[in-house]
Amino acid sequence: MNSSNNGISRRTFLGNTAALSVAGMLGGMPLMASGKEQVKLSFMYPVGVSGDINRIVSGMIGAFNAAHPDILVEAIYAGSYDNTEQKVMTSLGVGDPPGTWLPINSALQTFLSMDALEDVTALAKADDVYQDFLPGFLGTCISDDKLYGLPFQCSTPVLYFNKAALAKAGIKSAPNTWDELFATAKALTLRQGQDVTQWGLTIGGGWHDWMFESYVRQNGLVPWTKDKVMFDAAESVDALEFWLRMAQAGVMPTASTWQGSANDFMAGRTAMLYHSTGSMTNLRKSSPFEVGVAPMPKNKTFGASMGGGPILIAKNQPDAHKRACWTFARWMTNTANQSMWCKETGYLAARKSSWESAEMKRFVAEVPEARIALDQAAFAGAFLQVPGYHKVREYLKSAIDRTLIGEIRPDAALREATASSNREIQRMLRRRG
Repeated sequence: MNSSNNGISRRTFLGNTAALSVAGMLGGMPLMASGKEQVKLSFMYPVGVSGDINRIVSGMIGAFNAAHPDILVEAIYAGSYDNTEQKVMTSLGVGDPPGTWLPINSALQTFLSMDALEDVTALAKADDVYQDFLPGFLGTCISDDKLYGLPFQCSTPVLYFNKAALAKAGIKSAPNTWDELFATAKALTLRQGQDVTQWGLTIGGGWHDWMFESYVRQNGLVPWTKDKVMFDAAESVDALEFWLRMAQAGVMPTASTWQGSANDFMAGRTAMLYHSTGSMTNLRKSSPFEVGVAPMPKNKTFGASMGGGPILIAKNQPDAHKRACWTFARWMTNTANQSMWCKETGYLAARKSSWESAEMKRFVAEVPEARIALDQAAFAGAFLQVPGYHKVREYLKSAIDRTLIGEIRPDAALREATASSNREIQRMLRRRG
């Protein structure tokens, strides 16, 4: 990154992100020396994990603007992934989308069905982008051999555990299989009378459909193709039945929220937690105990779903804006920034060169847990990339919720979710023509 008018060097940016509240210093930037107008873009993004992600993103945007006087990016925090995607879809409907945005990777097909995305394949080939990105995460940006974005916010679920709680229970290591997970959760569940004082395990709610797909992958099945879902397959039903057995045994709550589950873990109200690797830095730094991190335990195999999302570029905008968006996406995902992003959040660095850098090697030596999700990515794949994704995941979430509260059996719930989901997928495919 070049020095800027604000004197922010790459060393300063990477070494002290807390000092990067420079966005407010950049308003009212003049025309370029050539007399051309600045290209002004908006970048809409969510925060999907615990921690001070807004501060980090704002710092990155400020540093980008300082280094690129011909481009001014406005960061628009839009809430959750769902909120962000809904706001982008609304803006597309009135013909005024943000120049670029960050959705969950599963939303790719939804935006393609709206003819909303710029094909950046040629740009990526010209810049020789393909070789350095981790192929699994780059694959979440590809449809029909065309590239529509660059992976920025890469994650998988991991298993967090309270090392002190395990040691107190006489447990020497994190569980490696479903059977071990169940046994460990039983041993870690504490009660006073009828009240649970410490759950053995909590599965972060709100994204439990993401967790569910990981469980199904651990049974050896990817429960979807590009034109249907198989939530009612034997492997899927078995995964939900296992989840239900744990809930019925009283080792985990039947309902939780995404942020609430992270708070419960940090407060010692649960000893193990399934959550995004993007929460790792905050959980490690904010918990009053030593936090362990392990891959998701296996059943027939190891498996996980890739979460997070790419930076996408709107198709309906001037060519100069598209080029500026590409410059921004390339900068946000460059080797140095991906290293910083990984260290500051716990999200996976998307570039091979980031992991090979001396800086990251030092970090991993200090925090070996940072490699857990990277190693697990070898067994992971994209999450639920089907047309009509938003409705499909709501059908699946409802099936899981209704099962866990005892309203319906797992097989019946998943049959209903499969039928409703496949009707929606076919409806979206017909619309696409």
